Amino acid sequence: MKLKILTLLLVCNASFLYSQVALSYYPFQSILSVSSNTEKICWVDYKVETNTFISNLNMELSPKWNLKKGEWVNYYVGPGISFNPSNISADLPLTNGFFIDAGVRIKPINTYRNVQLVFEISPYINQEFGGGNLRTRLGISYNFTRKSPR
Repeated sequence: MKLKILTLLLVCNASFLYSQVALSYYPFQSILSVSSNTEKICWVDYKVETNTFISNLNMELSPKWNLKKGEWVNYYVGPGISFNPSNISADLPLTNGFFIDAGVRIKPINTYRNVQLVFEISPYINQEFGGGNLRTRLGISYNFTRKSPR
């Protein structure tokens, strides 16, 4: 069932994946993120933990919605699922837990709007709904944009 939900998220958002890409890094949490076009109303975010063992490679997938887009800042929110593909080989559940990200993407440099500071607050609950925590992330992002034909 959980794999079906993950597949459904990917299929529903596949059209968003074929567009501009944003690459983000959260150095305090050692997380690398690849997102579709963060300037659209709806976009997809995929995060992977770095500096970890392959057998403990936690990943997150989340659709996001921009609540308010501005010239200097975007506010967004989105639910998501945390999973670890290596858990299957260890006879553990694929899903680690669930979360809701709420964040801002600040565009501080007027001439380089593709460079962004990212802050997220993310309540997380484990898959058994028996515990959780409130996570925060601070990172830097770059939006790779397509050049329009001249």
